[in-house]
Amino acid sequence: MRPGARLKTISDLLPEILGSATAADRLVQEWGRQNRFAGAADRRDIADQIFAILRHYSKLCALVDSTDPVLVTLAARRVLFGDTLDEIYALADGSRHALDLPTQDMRARLVNIAERDKNLEPHERVGLPAWLYREVMAGDVKAADHVLAKLTDRAPLDLRVNTLRGSLAQARQKLADEGVRTRVLKKIPLALRVEGAGQITSGVVFQSGRVEIQDAGAQIAAALCQAQPGQRVLDFCAGAGGKTLALAAQMQNQGRLYVHDQDPQRIRPMAARLKRAGIGIVHPLDAAAQTDLVGRCQLVVADVPCTGSGRWRRAPETKWQLTPERLDALVAVQQEILAESARYVAPGGRLAYITCSIIGRENGQQISAFLQTHPEFETDATAKFADQNALVHLDPHNTDTDGMFCAIMQRTRA
Repeated sequence: MRPGARLKTISDLLPEILGSATAADRLVQEWGRQNRFAGAADRRDIADQIFAILRHYSKLCALVDSTDPVLVTLAARRVLFGDTLDEIYALADGSRHALDLPTQDMRARLVNIAERDKNLEPHERVGLPAWLYREVMAGDVKAADHVLAKLTDRAPLDLRVNTLRGSLAQARQKLADEGVRTRVLKKIPLALRVEGAGQITSGVVFQSGRVEIQDAGAQIAAALCQAQPGQRVLDFCAGAGGKTLALAAQMQNQGRLYVHDQDPQRIRPMAARLKRAGIGIVHPLDAAAQTDLVGRCQLVVADVPCTGSGRWRRAPETKWQLTPERLDALVAVQQEILAESARYVAPGGRLAYITCSIIGRENGQQISAFLQTHPEFETDATAKFADQNALVHLDPHNTDTDGMFCAIMQRTRA
C-alpha cells in the first residue's frame, strides 16, 4: 500500500473503533483479514498509527478544534510523526485510494496547531476526557500528571520466565538464539523486557512454555501474593489465566489451585496455556468446591473487573468507551466480588485484591470500605515492593510498569 492509502485507511477505521465496544486491536486485525492486499508492513504501520492517535486523541482533537477523523489523522502526522505541512499535503493529494485534498479550513486548522498547543487544557494535554482526568486527579496516584503523560507512550513488551521449564538465564539465552534481545528487570526476578523487534509467540521458547507474555506490573502483583507449595489457593477472577500461571509456578506445581470467573467463557483459553507451561494443579471452582472451600483457602486472589485505566498505553480506546455510569457500576461489582472472595479465606490466610487501574475509587477507597465492614481482616505489612507495603501502587512513571493496584490482607480471626 502507498502511504497515502494507509492514511485513508486509518481515517476510515478511526470512527469505527471509537464507536465500538470491541477492542481496537481486534478491529484492526479483522480489517487485515478482510483486506489481504495489505502486507504485513502495511498492517503493522496502520496499527501503530491508529494506536498512537488513540493514545493522544483528546489532544489531537483540541489542537485542530475538531473530531473529524480525516483532520485528526492529518494532525497526528504533524504532531506525533513530525511531518511538515507539505509532506502531509503530499499524502492527502486526492489521488486514487488517498484522502482528498484538505480544504482551506482544514489547512488553516493544521497551520494553527502550534498556537493552539499553548492553550491546551490539562486533560487535553494528556489525552483524556475532562471528567476522567478529574477522577484520576482526585485519587491517590503519586505524580499523577506525570503518570498520565507516560500512559500516552507506547507500552513495552515484557515476558515472565516460567521456572517450571527452566531458569531465567536459560530462557534469555534461548530467546537470543531465536534473535530476540531482552534485558533483565532487576527489581522483578523473573521478568525480561524485549528490546527491538522479534517474534515471540511463534518461537520455540514460547511454544515450549519457557516464557509467558505478561507485563512487569502483573508479575509484581502475582509475586506479592506469595503463593506457597502445597497451599490451597483460589484465583477468584482468573480470566485467561495470566496470574494463574504465575501462582502455579510460585507453588512449584504443588498443592491445589482453583480458578473461577464470572464469565466461564474467559477461562476456556487457559487449558492450552496450562499444558504448554507444564502445570497440573489447576481445577475449576465447581459447585461442590464452592461449598467445600469456604473458609479453607490459604490464599485467595481477586483480580477484579476494572476500568483498565492502568493499561491505557495498550488499550487507549477504552478511555473513550468509559462513562461515569460504567465506572459506578464497576465499583459496585468490585465491592461485591471482594466481599464474596473473602468468604473463602481461612483464618491466618491472605486475600489479594488487584486492579489494573489508577483510579482511587477502584483501589485504596475500596480497601478502606472493605476493612471497615470486615474487621476480621487487616493489611499485611509483609507484602512489599520497593518502598511500598500492603497497599502497592504501580504505574509507568514511578515503577516502569502498567498501572496497577495490589492490596494484600490477612484474615486475623474467624
